[in-house]
Amino acid sequence: MERTTLFIWLAVLADGLAGLTGGLLSERWLKQHLSTLVAFAAGALLGAVFLEVFPQAVEIAGLGAFHWALASFLALTFAEWFLGPHHHDHSAHAPGHPHHPEHMGTPSTVVPSLLAADALHNIGDGAAVAAAFLVSPQAGVATALAVIAHELPQEVGDYALLRAAGLSRARALLALGAVQLTAAAGAGAVLLGSRWVEGLEGIILALASGTFLYIGATDLLPELRHTASLGASRGRLLGFLLGLALVATAGVVERHMLGTHH
Repeated sequence: MERTTLFIWLAVLADGLAGLTGGLLSERWLKQHLSTLVAFAAGALLGAVFLEVFPQAVEIAGLGAFHWALASFLALTFAEWFLGPHHHDHSAHAPGHPHHPEHMGTPSTVVPSLLAADALHNIGDGAAVAAAFLVSPQAGVATALAVIAHELPQEVGDYALLRAAGLSRARALLALGAVQLTAAAGAGAVLLGSRWVEGLEGIILALASGTFLYIGATDLLPELRHTASLGASRGRLLGFLLGLALVATAGVVERHMLGTHH
């Protein structure tokens, strides 16, 4: 149990560090490669759902996993219908994009609403990572990779919004770093709750499956359908396939290592 707990906190730490990468990358590089990062995140999320996370949820929760996954998928759908879309339009956050906030003016409510939404999102990510590691190392690795892959383009976009809202580089990174700490709260809640609620891991993984599926299939992939040059389309395809391959390869390697150990 101690080793599993260590893996959980290391994964949460890696996720937090990934959320700060926006301040380390040049705007020129982001403008050129953000669509490839979005495609990579979509591939990793969908690969994690179908190859690791949801199969593990079904194994633990049985057919009830389908109900929980559908519930989380519908919850996000209704939330966007009635509350408006979340800030996942990564391409519009890219520096130089005509819809980037620097070209439109940024309302004063953007910063608190963005950080609050990020905090809720990170709580769910931390809970999903903890639940996955409690089930098996390969499920934990796959979930952590998917979360980190999605975190990269999302937090790059958030960093761009904070900078457009007038925050300095240091204040933007400090704000994002503070928000990243909420992932630890989600992970800690699952670690404590799993001792009292039987089958909690399966429920959390099913909820995460519906969330990952929604983000990957309805949030990220539609962005990649925008008209692009042949070179950009190839980059997106390569990014998507690399995301899938990363999750699949991690699962195969982890199972091989476990089999060799046993």
